[in-house]
Amino acid sequence: MDTHLFDHRTSSDGSDAQPVNWELAVASMESVLSQSTAHRKTRLVDLLVQAEHMLMDARRIRQPQLANALDRLLHAIQQELIAPAEDFSRLIRLIRHIDRIIKNMLLISQRDALPVALIIGTQEPSDVLRDALSRAGFAPRTINALAVDHAKIKVLAAEAELIMLLVQGDESVASLDIPFELIENELRHKTSLLISSKDSFQIRAAAAKAGVSHFLTEPLDVSRLNTLLQSSRILDEDDKPLKVLMVDDMVTAGVYWGKHFQKQNINFRFESKPEHAYRSAVEMQPDIILLDLYMPDIDGIDLAKIFREHPRLRDVPILFMSTEENDRRRMNAKIQGGDDFLNKTIAIDDLLKMVRYRALRYRQSMAEKRSDSLTGLLNHNAIKDLVEAEIDRANRQNQQLSVVLIDIDHFKNVNDTYGHQAGDIVIRKLSNLLNTRLRRYDGVGRYGGEEFMVTLPNTDEQTAAHLINRLRVQFGQSGTLTENGSNLFCTFSAGIASFPRFLDLTSLIEAADQHLYVAKANGRNRVVCSEEALGASPDKSD
Repeated sequence: MDTHLFDHRTSSDGSDAQPVNWELAVASMESVLSQSTAHRKTRLVDLLVQAEHMLMDARRIRQPQLANALDRLLHAIQQELIAPAEDFSRLIRLIRHIDRIIKNMLLISQRDALPVALIIGTQEPSDVLRDALSRAGFAPRTINALAVDHAKIKVLAAEAELIMLLVQGDESVASLDIPFELIENELRHKTSLLISSKDSFQIRAAAAKAGVSHFLTEPLDVSRLNTLLQSSRILDEDDKPLKVLMVDDMVTAGVYWGKHFQKQNINFRFESKPEHAYRSAVEMQPDIILLDLYMPDIDGIDLAKIFREHPRLRDVPILFMSTEENDRRRMNAKIQGGDDFLNKTIAIDDLLKMVRYRALRYRQSMAEKRSDSLTGLLNHNAIKDLVEAEIDRANRQNQQLSVVLIDIDHFKNVNDTYGHQAGDIVIRKLSNLLNTRLRRYDGVGRYGGEEFMVTLPNTDEQTAAHLINRLRVQFGQSGTLTENGSNLFCTFSAGIASFPRFLDLTSLIEAADQHLYVAKANGRNRVVCSEEALGASPDKSD
C-alpha cells in the first residue's frame, strides 16, 4: 500500500503533481541532521526548508495535528539558528513525534484506501484466505449469499476490485442462490475466483459460464492463490493502459485504427517501416502486435520471426491482419509465429474485443511468470530486469537511484528451530512490510531464499538508508506467531548502493551485496551503505 495515499500535491496551475510521500520526507529530515560533514548552519537551513514545505502540505490537506507539530519544529529550528544548543536532541525528539503522527495517519489512510475483495458464500472464509488477501493488499468484505438481497450484492460487486465465490461441501454454484446475470458484467471485467471444497466438472462448468476468471479447490494452493491475487493488482487497467503496436505499410491504416484505439484509453503506436517497428517494439514492449501480412520490404511472417528472437518480445501475442483468403497461407502464417489471423475488414468493436482479450491474457501470463510463488513479489529475474530498467530511466532523467539488498538474520536457525512453515511465515511477513510501506513506484522482489531486493527511484543513498533503517526497526519489533503459539521475533540486515556512483546492474548489485556482507560481519540487524553516503551512520538502536 502506498505511504502517500491520503494526499496528492496540486501544482499552481491546478493540475495534479506527484503525491506527497510523508515517510520519505521524515527520513529525509533525519538524513539532513545526520550529515556530520556538512556545516551546522547549512543543515539547519536545509531542514527549515523541508519543514516549511511539509507544513504547507499539512495545512492544505487539513491535518491540524501534523501542522501543529511541524510548526513547533519550525520554531525550534529558528531558535537553533539564533541560539545554538549543544546538540540536536530537541529537534530529533520533535521529528520523532512527527513520525508517530504520520504513522497514525498512514494506518487510517491504508484502512480506508484498500481495494475491496468481495467474498460471497454461505460460510466464513478460512484464515488462510484472509491472510492471503491481507498480504496482497485487499480488504476482505464477506457477505452471506442467503442473507443479503440480490440488489445489495450487485451494488457491492460493482464497488469491489476482486470477487470471490465460496462453495462448501456438497453445494453447487446454484446453491449460492445468486442470479449471476446481475453481476455477470463484474465477473467478466474484474478478477474473480471460485473456491470449492471439492472438484467437479459441473462446478467448473457453472463457473466458466458465469464468467469466473479462476477456479481453485481446497485445501488451497497458497502459492497459486498468492500469484493470482498479486497479478490481479498488476492488471489495473486505469493505472496502466494496454499497449498496442500496429505495423502496416499503409499509413492511412494507422490513422484509421489509431483513432479508435485511443478513444478506448489504449496506448497505440503505429509504424510503417519494419526497422522502425522493431525498435519501437523493443522500446515500448507492447502487450500485443498487429502485423500486416504483406509489406514491400519484408513480409509479416519474417518480421514476426525477428520479433520472436528478441527475449522481450518472445511471448508477446502477434495477430496477423490481411485480406488473404487462402486457408493454407493463413495457417502457415500462424505456424510461423503468429497467434491468430484477422481479416482487415473486421468490425472495429470485434477487433477491440480481440485485442483486449489477448493483451490481458498476456499480461496475466507475464504477471504469473514474474511473481514469486510464496510472496507474490517480483521474482529473481523480474526484480533484476526492473533494476536495469530503473538504471536506464535514472540515466535519462539525470536522477539518483538506490538499490537495497535485505537478508533476514539467522534465518537457518528459524527453520531448524521452528520449522520451514514458520520460516515461510517470516518471509511473507517481511515481504508484506516492504510491499505496504514503500511507494507504489518502488520495486520489491524476492531475490532468493530469505533475501530481498528493493529499488528506490529518485532517492539518494543516505535517505534510502534512513528509510530502510526505519523498516528494520519496525520488523524487529513485530513478532510472528508460530504454530505452537510462541511469538518469534526476527531482524534483518541490509546493504545499499546507488546510481550514479555505480553505473550498471552488476556493479550496483555487487556493491549492495558487499555492504550487506559488512552489515552481517558487524553484528547483523543494521543497515550499511557507502562511507561517502553515510556521514554519521543511521541510528542502529532498536
